[in-house]
Amino acid sequence: MKKTRKIYLPKWQRWFLIPLFVLIWGLITYLNFFGPQESREELGMVGYIILSIMFLGLGVMMWLLSSGRLPAYLIEEDDENQD
Repeated sequence: MKKTRKIYLPKWQRWFLIPLFVLIWGLITYLNFFGPQESREELGMVGYIILSIMFLGLGVMMWLLSSGRLPAYLIEEDDENQD
């Protein structure tokens, strides 16, 4: 019979990566709305919305992976005690 073990990410990644995502998103927001005119035209509003949804999804996924609600890995091991 196989045993399934669930492996979760460590909690420190939540406190490191989520603020990093917020800083990157803030920089992109600043450059898109308040930066030089050349950088405003490169991404556009549709690209900014898609990028914001992507960063939100990544943040939620990292939170769930590091909080113990969504496993990062599933390891199946054979039970060696069974004959």
